Amino acid sequence: MKQIHINRLTLTNFKGVKNFSIEMNGSNAMVYGDNATGKTSLFDAFLWLLFDKDSQNKKDFEIKTLQDGKAIPMLDHEVECELSIDHQPMTLRKVYREKYTKTRGSTTKEFSGHETDYFVNETPLKKSEFNKRIQSLVEEEVFKLLTSPTYFNEQVKWQDRRNILLSVCGDVSEEEVFESNNELKGLRVILRGKSLDDFKATINSRRKKINEELERIPIRINEIEKSIPEDEGNFTELQAEVDKLDSGIEELQTQVSAIKNGNAILTKEAELQRIDMSLHNIKRDIEQDSKEEIYRLRAKLQEEQANLQAFQSQKRSKENENKYVTDQIQQTELSLMYLRRRWTELNNQKYVHEVECECPTCGQELPEEKVESAKEKALAQFNAWKSEELRKIKREGEQGATKNKQQQDKHGQILDEIAKLRAQIESKDNVVAELSEKLKTAESNVQDVKKNDEYNKLIEEKQAVSSSIQTMKENAEESISSIQSDIQENKAKRTELNAEIAKYANVASLRERIQELMDQEEQLAAEYEKLEHHLFLSEEFIRAKVNILEEKINAKFKYARFRLFETQINGGLQEVCETTFQGVPYGSGLNNAAKINIGLDIINTLSEFHGIQAPIFVDNAEAVTQLAETDSQLISLIVSEKDKSLRIETPNLEEAI
Repeated sequence: MKQIHINRLTLTNFKGVKNFSIEMNGSNAMVYGDNATGKTSLFDAFLWLLFDKDSQNKKDFEIKTLQDGKAIPMLDHEVECELSIDHQPMTLRKVYREKYTKTRGSTTKEFSGHETDYFVNETPLKKSEFNKRIQSLVEEEVFKLLTSPTYFNEQVKWQDRRNILLSVCGDVSEEEVFESNNELKGLRVILRGKSLDDFKATINSRRKKINEELERIPIRINEIEKSIPEDEGNFTELQAEVDKLDSGIEELQTQVSAIKNGNAILTKEAELQRIDMSLHNIKRDIEQDSKEEIYRLRAKLQEEQANLQAFQSQKRSKENENKYVTDQIQQTELSLMYLRRRWTELNNQKYVHEVECECPTCGQELPEEKVESAKEKALAQFNAWKSEELRKIKREGEQGATKNKQQQDKHGQILDEIAKLRAQIESKDNVVAELSEKLKTAESNVQDVKKNDEYNKLIEEKQAVSSSIQTMKENAEESISSIQSDIQENKAKRTELNAEIAKYANVASLRERIQELMDQEEQLAAEYEKLEHHLFLSEEFIRAKVNILEEKINAKFKYARFRLFETQINGGLQEVCETTFQGVPYGSGLNNAAKINIGLDIINTLSEFHGIQAPIFVDNAEAVTQLAETDSQLISLIVSEKDKSLRIETPNLEEAI
């Protein structure tokens, strides 16, 4: 359990408190003061130091000292707190001040904003580093829950309060609920692995659709009934006459069919169908196996031809590359030949002295020593030039030889690759030739169905039967023509009668549609009732879960009780989170003393859950005659009219002394 205590809290120019320090050394403290003497400012200062917010969780609040409603300028506003964290001291300090800068061309400094300095154990830190140190002690939201008895119930949203309670006490599994009530065990089968929320959503969606359908069905029935004629006239007699004509027409058509086809024709046509089926079967049996082999060989041949083309393409590419390398070798060898010839010529070259031995001015012969000196100098220059040129040629020759060696190696490598590709091409040529031969053999082995004796015999038989049918039909045409005339006459009469009864023709189908809608209405009503039962079981499940969950949560607290659901007018349940004490809701009818003690009870549970004990500031503590017990440090802020300035009592510290 991490223990955080306040040893000392000092305020300087903070919210009207000019200079105040409270020494607690980790003990409980009671701070007395009249209204507006700065009791709440102690808690505000403590939270501002840690999180830049006041006790109402507001970030934008006035911390400066005011005079006549205006902030006194050029004051440092400072809060310093010495904490004891698991008996190890840590001092936090924050200084908020106005910032003044001198602009160009001005002799005076002007207000340009605010700045804040942060210190931990007197070491200055950046804001981010300071916040990181605070965060390492305790998370902001958790700290506020543990330091203010009213924060949980008055500043946290009910949804977040609910989540906090569930995280502390744990949720209830579906199995626990099923085991708690035998009537709900049937629901487990109905759910079939679905979550209860998904199941309810499905039910409600289906109920909505059924309701909409049930509302539409009476409207549809009414519309259909309006379309049914009230007077059906002589519909029955007309329909009877039409039926009589239909019978007559059918009888005449039967006569036509009997003449046209006759039993003999029907027999012949059936025989013709049998022959066609036999021909199809013979052709299928003959061609099936051989054609499958042909298809397989063609596919394999196409695959190997593609592979052959790929190798041929690679070979052409390598041959082109080889041609390029060969050209390069020839150029390099020509260059080397030139360098060898040049070296030989230069190496064989001798110095020839051609210096004049007479003075160019007077024409007299030069002294022999001067002539010899000039000759030696010219010879030395010639030898030096010759040596340098020979070295250049040698260096170029060595470079050319190296290049030629690399090109020859590349040439050999390419020739090896071309040889390998030729072997692969030759192999693939053989495979393609072999497959081509196999394909030709397979194609030549396909039997021609027309050479099959049985097939040809059936063809002849089919021709004979077809000819017989044609002859029988031609002889019947004269008799059929007379009967067809009678049929057309009866059809004309039937058309006239149908036009007369057309307006009554849909009455029966309309009445059938009405009955279908009534049956559908009955089925939907039954389904809706079934869904209502499923929904009832779902809500019973939720009620059972609510009871278990509330008992589980309430068992964690000594005074506070929590209502997590409320029953709506329609009997459904709605999620809430309301704190109560002895049945009285926190937000209505509960006095300040009970609110404070409930808050302390909640803090005790949350402290145990998070493993942290933090200082608790109890504002308006005068309303409580006996505070709930807690192991955390208590700073009670008590209204005392007689104390016009803050007065501190630390009974625990005094007892220890």
